[in-house]
Amino acid sequence: MRHALQSGILQQLHPRRAIPAISLYADDVMLFCHATLEEISAVKGILDVFGMASGLWVNYSKSSVTVIHSDDSAAGLVELLGCPVATLPVTYLGIPLTTRRPSAAQLQPLVDAVAGRLPSWKAWLMNKAGRLVLVKSVLNAIPIHHLLALAPSKKTLKQLEKIQRGFLWAGRVDAHGGHCHMNWRRVCRPLEYGGLGVRDLERTRLSLWLRWLWLARTDTDRAW
Repeated sequence: MRHALQSGILQQLHPRRAIPAISLYADDVMLFCHATLEEISAVKGILDVFGMASGLWVNYSKSSVTVIHSDDSAAGLVELLGCPVATLPVTYLGIPLTTRRPSAAQLQPLVDAVAGRLPSWKAWLMNKAGRLVLVKSVLNAIPIHHLLALAPSKKTLKQLEKIQRGFLWAGRVDAHGGHCHMNWRRVCRPLEYGGLGVRDLERTRLSLWLRWLWLARTDTDRAW
């Protein structure tokens, strides 16, 4: 792919920025190209050459193609690859990819994944200190992967905090009134300031996004 870009067979995705045309992680691969007959044919040729050289052939029936910001005629071009056509959002490395901010409905699987941890923990056998450990190490940690790449809506963050609050104080998904011994904002304070040291998800999201801005300023050669 790099050689094809350097030789002009494939065009840069952005006129001024060097955006990677391929993302590889274990057996999850994502390729990007312009929706033209020439580029799609070139990508298919590259994949075929890779298969002949390595013996690792692409299973097109388990792959998909998504057309982004292109006209209807481009959708017909992807038939050259023999892949089913998928629409946004598509899931890559567990994250729903879309050109817009993801909706609460699109992030509902994340909320369900956090809530799904509770039934197997037998919370009624734990004291609050034990439940606090699980809130910090598991329930509060699961969303970090999404917070690194996405900007979840306030509704999604509130749902995640509701699950953490309910498990901490009542040992279930939800807790009301007298079950909550202190305000959740106070729970999220550091221990030295009278809190319990649980990460505030909204501030965590902000700090992770500021990290990307810092990396963009201090490491200009970074691809992402």
